[in-house]
Amino acid sequence: MLRSITKVKYIIFMIVLTAWFQNTGLIFAQDLSYESDMGYILTKYYIIRDYEEVLRLLNKHYSGYQSELAYLYGLCYLKLNMNKIAIDYFTITLAEHENNYEVLNNIGVAYFQENDYINAMKYFHLSFISNTDYEIAQENYNIAYDSWIAKRRNESVRPMIPFTEKPTMYNSLGWFYYYSGDYHNAIYYFKKSIEEDRKYQFAYIALAYIYDEGNNFELALNYLREAEKIDENNPDLYNNLGIVYYHLSDYENSENSFRKAILLNYRFAEPYNNLGFLYFEKADYSLAEEYFRKSIEINPDNQSLRAESMAGLAIINMKNKNTHQSRVYKESSMRLDYRMNDIKYLTNKLKWSAELIEIWGTI
Repeated sequence: MLRSITKVKYIIFMIVLTAWFQNTGLIFAQDLSYESDMGYILTKYYIIRDYEEVLRLLNKHYSGYQSELAYLYGLCYLKLNMNKIAIDYFTITLAEHENNYEVLNNIGVAYFQENDYINAMKYFHLSFISNTDYEIAQENYNIAYDSWIAKRRNESVRPMIPFTEKPTMYNSLGWFYYYSGDYHNAIYYFKKSIEEDRKYQFAYIALAYIYDEGNNFELALNYLREAEKIDENNPDLYNNLGIVYYHLSDYENSENSFRKAILLNYRFAEPYNNLGFLYFEKADYSLAEEYFRKSIEINPDNQSLRAESMAGLAIINMKNKNTHQSRVYKESSMRLDYRMNDIKYLTNKLKWSAELIEIWGTI
């Protein structure tokens, strides 16, 4: 087994490039020219590492031995960082050897080298599922996860957790499927995480997040109440409780929950932002503005959240008939996050009320 090491952002990325095609059980035709050339080709690949010459030599035989040689083509193109072509050849190999964990892993590597971390995690996950003893796919998944988080550091995300113990592994897979848009599998894995450990609070919070997003607020509340029994010192739990109570128009419990989140972590910007929208609903515009400004003050990095708070300030200024300042805040908001100009994002993701959207549209 040949192992190539690539350094990416101070992380050693373990890429498995194996001689898999030599022991697949394929029976080669008795072609003496082919057999004699293969010894030379493999020497060029493994010892001299002249991948361009290997590709030139492979072209001589490819038309007659596509299924046998596709994997080696993929390895060469992967080494040359021609990742999309590598994926094409690995896909040909998968057609002959479905769910081979090493091929799936190398497709993940190709996507990683393209900085497509979601697809990289997908194939590392598939590789791991195909062979749960294959630790390299697990390690690669974690590295792709770290890179994905670093890439999204300015966004408001609920991060996946890398592979460690089974509950966190299933929780991680749940978030992977969530971000892939496959909510059915996301819920399955979050519930599987709870089956592994009834005290694993993160999975309860994750399920509540999904059900809240799907407007199933009562079920979301039930999961958060179960999470509260496990640990009452989690500020994220109380921020999420505040959001669910807000969506249920239970403003008293919503306010108490946001305040408890702040009490547990006074540098937690989200509950300040959420209190801003809560006080807007209660028509206390002065206090709403105070909380939006506080959220912006303690939040230098999360651009999506800053965009929301800026939008809140824009709406309040519009309410106060300060049209010019309102437009300044709206422009700042949209520069921070282009989605603030998307009605579907405001309605489905942020769950803005009709009043908020109407005011936002008039600015």
